[in-house]
Amino acid sequence: MMKIVAVIAFLLLLTTPLRAGATIVGAGSQSCSAWTNRTKNAIVKGAFESWVMGFVSGLNVSGDREIVGGGDYTAIVAWMDQRCRSRPTDQIGIAALDLAMELAGNAAKR
Repeated sequence: MMKIVAVIAFLLLLTTPLRAGATIVGAGSQSCSAWTNRTKNAIVKGAFESWVMGFVSGLNVSGDREIVGGGDYTAIVAWMDQRCRSRPTDQIGIAALDLAMELAGNAAKR
């Protein structure tokens, strides 16, 4: 149980620096509106989706508990689609961090 709390606390601590201006590099630095428009170009689509999968996978590997629940690619993309439609000015990286926090919360309930 303590490991779960530690992972969630770690993810929550990450939120503050990112929202306060820490640098997000790569596709994650783009806006959610760019995510929403990614389907217009197969290369951009692949880059954005790969960046999110790598980001979430990296957090998953760095934690003490499995947060991605088997890695449902389609569900992760659908979550990002919905999130980015609702907040198009956010960075993809911020949305991906919110996704990871939700996944960690769900993992803690399992």
